[in-house]
Amino acid sequence: MSQCLRQHQCMPTNDDLRRTVEAIAAEVRAEMARQQKSQRDMAAALGMPQQVLQIRLVGRRSFRAEELALVAEVLGVPVTNFFAHTGEHAA
Repeated sequence: MSQCLRQHQCMPTNDDLRRTVEAIAAEVRAEMARQQKSQRDMAAALGMPQQVLQIRLVGRRSFRAEELALVAEVLGVPVTNFFAHTGEHAA
């Protein structure tokens, strides 16, 4: 067993998880802005209430995997685009 696993040094902290959720939300917001998609239009395309989308977009709640995949599909980008800056706080 690696030292990392034995000492739990690789396990994300609550702060790490919060930063990841916020970074993903920021990437989604940025892509929506690039495409000039409003929250209303995006929520309608996703089939979710605008309030739910807004909570996800500010990072108060994380996007579920299937939601994020649908967001990527609606925006026409790879889902991996939303993870571009999630690892910057590591190390």
